[in-house]
Amino acid sequence: MDLKSLNIFVKIVQLQSFSLAAEEISVTQPTISKAIDTLEEEIGAPLFHKGQAGRKRDTALTYIGEQVYQHALTILDEQQRIFETVTRIQQLKQGKLTIGLPPIGSTLFSRLIAQFHKQYPNIELSFFEVGANAIEDAILAKKIDVGILLGHLPPNLNSIPIIDSPMCLLSRKTSAWKNRKTVSLIELKEESFLLFNDTFRLNPMIIQAAHQVGFEPNIVCKSSQWDFIAKMVDLDVGITLLPKIYCEKLDQEKFSISVLENPSMRWTISMAWNTTVAMTPAAKAWLQIVKENLDQISFF
Repeated sequence: MDLKSLNIFVKIVQLQSFSLAAEEISVTQPTISKAIDTLEEEIGAPLFHKGQAGRKRDTALTYIGEQVYQHALTILDEQQRIFETVTRIQQLKQGKLTIGLPPIGSTLFSRLIAQFHKQYPNIELSFFEVGANAIEDAILAKKIDVGILLGHLPPNLNSIPIIDSPMCLLSRKTSAWKNRKTVSLIELKEESFLLFNDTFRLNPMIIQAAHQVGFEPNIVCKSSQWDFIAKMVDLDVGITLLPKIYCEKLDQEKFSISVLENPSMRWTISMAWNTTVAMTPAAKAWLQIVKENLDQISFF
């Protein structure tokens, strides 16, 4: 039972004429008759009463025809609602956007998120707030539209580069590292490290780098909150490694910042998406805002 046949049937009933229905739909009368024949055959009962001498159909509906007509109106109305919904989504008057944000991401993208909402107030925003590893898994599993990732991207993902910042040692202003512009990782082997939760990609990067230069870092605290880690550094609980772009926003009277070298490490983040998934209009609009406002992405 196709929608075209139902539409023909409804037009005949509404116009009370086979010929007028053919004109309005722009088909021939034989096409109209064939469509009704097929519909009646499929249903297994006549929809219209026979005309005089039973030679042709009247436009008066049988009882079954009346019931089918009511159902056909509902079906065609739902078809129209489908088209209207698709149009609203395409015009960004309806939709949903799910963004993967690591804990620091909400701060970085707060201005752009506010701008997107102001520009597209009818788009529902949803945030998947976990570490970069879990965000990458969610993008690959097609569970979220876009997300912030750290470092190298796996196949099937594309991205907009956001920030590329060297990693730095953050220590107290009164520490042994004060006034050091650079520091080698091996020099930190006796220090107490404040690192990040295991869902953070920075953790394995730092631990692997320490292993490569020959020591196991003494980790005394793990947290998902960079502000909390910085506060623990200020309270002399230990040292940490953070991106320079973040360190420079902290109170320079309290902290010493030294660029990490031997090996040097970089905090490179991007806004990524799965290239094997048809991108929604909302996702396209979000990426356009990101591209046009990279200068608005900042910690504070």
